[in-house]
Amino acid sequence: MPLNKVSAICAHVIHVLMWSSLACAQVLAAGEAPGTKTPTPADPYPLTVAGWGTEIGNGVMTSRWAENWTGMRAAGAAPAFKAIPLGEDASLTLSTEARLRYDTYDNGQLTNGNDYHQGLLRAIVGADLHFNSNVRVYSEIGTGQVDGRRDTAAANFKNDASLQQLFVDAREYIGSALVGAMAGRQEFADAPRQLVSVSDGPNIHRTWNGARFYAHAQNFRVGAFELRVTRQGRAAFDEEINPSESLRGLNASMVLATGNGRDAFLDPFWLHTENASFRSGGHTGLDERDTVGMRLSGRQGDFRFDWTLAHQSGNYINRDIGAWGLFAVDSLTLSNTGWKPRLTSHIDIASGGGAYGSGKLTQFNQLYASSNYLGEAQFLSLSNLLLIAPGISVSPTATTTLSLEYGFARRLNENDAAYAGGMRAYVGTQNVKGHEIGGLLRLSGTMTINAQLNLFCNYEHLAAGDVLKRAQLPSGSYGYVGATFRY
Repeated sequence: MPLNKVSAICAHVIHVLMWSSLACAQVLAAGEAPGTKTPTPADPYPLTVAGWGTEIGNGVMTSRWAENWTGMRAAGAAPAFKAIPLGEDASLTLSTEARLRYDTYDNGQLTNGNDYHQGLLRAIVGADLHFNSNVRVYSEIGTGQVDGRRDTAAANFKNDASLQQLFVDAREYIGSALVGAMAGRQEFADAPRQLVSVSDGPNIHRTWNGARFYAHAQNFRVGAFELRVTRQGRAAFDEEINPSESLRGLNASMVLATGNGRDAFLDPFWLHTENASFRSGGHTGLDERDTVGMRLSGRQGDFRFDWTLAHQSGNYINRDIGAWGLFAVDSLTLSNTGWKPRLTSHIDIASGGGAYGSGKLTQFNQLYASSNYLGEAQFLSLSNLLLIAPGISVSPTATTTLSLEYGFARRLNENDAAYAGGMRAYVGTQNVKGHEIGGLLRLSGTMTINAQLNLFCNYEHLAAGDVLKRAQLPSGSYGYVGATFRY
């Protein structure tokens, strides 16, 4: 559906909802209420799969617009600048985030002698204006700064100032179901993180422009969206809407089981993406792709699972596409006392092939995958890949967590390249034989100082396997330390 039609529909829905909410605000009393001890958003559907993004802890979300502090204000527990009363039902919440990180690279991008260091700063200020329980406007401004290789830093790292988000959210309870629409510039991550994310690694999050619709009941939810990506510039407020890169689709979630230590959720999805600047096999052109899949997630006692199966079709520069991916993330808590050891694993399989040939393209496109999923070093992409990564996580104290994993990486098709982050082919790997890409070691730690301040560290090392060595590419390492303050 064209963006102008979706925007017109969205504007009409918002107009209707705004007037209905002004006349019928009392209907909300029959719906869900926001949290009174944490800024948990009000939603009849289980919040872990409600599509609002990742909770960092204590109700604070990666996308700050998802928080709702009005319940805490009503309970007299809200901190300063949260849900400030403005008269009648109106309130204003202010938020901020500052992240400071120091990165170090050895053989960065697997290039011999490419050793360097960078200091990174993210600074974000947000404002959430609630006119009442049904209508609000959220806005957010951010800046990203880089020390070290500043002149070559991308705009999502080096950015004087950016209007990150500005949207209207109108919602209403119809019986016990929550129905709403968001229109404007917004973060979006309502899909498996192997396919869509806000990209939290860079200083500036990825944002989209358009409309999102949602309807949430107690045991089922549906959503629809039509979005264009924001093209960032490095100067102040020079970002623009990129009409040649879009994301639209439908998604849903349903409760299969809940209670007695058991939860299970099934999430079907359809994503349609268009990118006129997609690079593959030395060519650049329009990649128009439909990604259809299913996600099954939940827990059974101490065992947690998150499995996604996706199939891609479409065309790339007049070539048919037929690709697939399977991602299985699991963990098993061994003890809930002491160091609380937890076994972890993820198995990622993404098809490859055809990028350097003709006929059908079977190369999987990871779309807008989480920058952290396979490591911030971006040594690997979810394309032409088989990765088996067992690990362990422990909590020596109530405020610290340490995680260790080692991934065995192989490519599926030796006539296609091995891929680094961002679908960047490792030069020459398409011309050598073999399947072993290498071994990826990841060690990370976090420490919570208080409700606002967190410290973190990370180390990653890719030991080159046969494929990389035959292409005369070395091993590489990457590490960082940093701190994040959120209020």
